[in-house]
Amino acid sequence: MARRTASGFLFFGASALLVIVWFLFFRWLHQPTLVVLVHIGWVVLAGGLALIVLAMRTLGTKGKPQPGQDFTHTTHIVEHGIYAAVRHPLYLGWLLMYVAAMLFSQHWLVVLLALLGSGCLYGIARLEDHDLVERFGPAYERDMQAVPRMNLAAGILRLLRRRRAK
Repeated sequence: MARRTASGFLFFGASALLVIVWFLFFRWLHQPTLVVLVHIGWVVLAGGLALIVLAMRTLGTKGKPQPGQDFTHTTHIVEHGIYAAVRHPLYLGWLLMYVAAMLFSQHWLVVLLALLGSGCLYGIARLEDHDLVERFGPAYERDMQAVPRMNLAAGILRLLRRRRAK
């Protein structure tokens, strides 16, 4: 129960901070000094949105959600698609939304709040791993060994190595 409360607190914090970061950027703090970072920010934003969409779609189709429930109420471990490379692509996509805001704004306050929100997301992912181990047992522990939590580059490399070994 304590983990669920902590997860809810972190989720609320991450959500609120994401809204605040983007609000600050759009309302006041939108005068970047390095234009190249803004261009990189667009790529990061597109990548983050793509991860979020892929994660939601994959969970909805491969996770076999409980009848009448949304995509997050899966009944099976998802090891296909983006989940073959990273265990928490939804949280990684959300984290990239923070990175994009930092790159767009380039203001110290946005960077500070985005880092706090990113820390909340990392905490959520850690708690989610504990919950999934309780729910799926050794099968999820094996998945944790094979697939990184939120490091997409390492996950793609591991995936390529596994496919070569076959």
